[in-house]
Amino acid sequence: MHMHSASSEHQHGEIGEIRYRRITAIWKGSLCLLFLVLCVLLLWIIVAGQTENVEKIYYPMAAILGMWMVGPFFFMFLNRSLQRSTVLLSWDEQHLHAGHRDLPWDQIRKIELTTPAQSKWQLSRSPMYAIYLKDGTRVHIHSDHLLGKKRLLHSLALLQQTLRGHQKMDRD
Repeated sequence: MHMHSASSEHQHGEIGEIRYRRITAIWKGSLCLLFLVLCVLLLWIIVAGQTENVEKIYYPMAAILGMWMVGPFFFMFLNRSLQRSTVLLSWDEQHLHAGHRDLPWDQIRKIELTTPAQSKWQLSRSPMYAIYLKDGTRVHIHSDHLLGKKRLLHSLALLQQTLRGHQKMDRD
């Protein structure tokens, strides 16, 4: 997580931001790619006829399950490593900038760290920031497994502290 002063050259003149490290996305994506290559290799072994009868059952099952479980992560990490910006969230005095949305501080009720109740396709659930708005809606910012637990908790505390400061200013 990087903190920048208001004099930094950013699109919104941010005071703070939460970033992931591009190298993290690259090495996690590389590990996924290696695993996918191994899955393809298992399929190639079957096609080349280098297997016994029992292996002809287990190898394709292992390869397909491996691709199903790791494939989406590969594309997620590839996308994150190719994105121009590594900022997950940023904020200034007036707004919290979440993706393409600018959320005014006075419209935010609370910010929590959560995980989806159930992941689509039974994949590993990525921690996300849940931003609860006063109108009852919620905005989710996914961390995509790019921040460690310590950084997630530290950044959550920083966001909550910033929100409390704005809520206190609104009451005064």
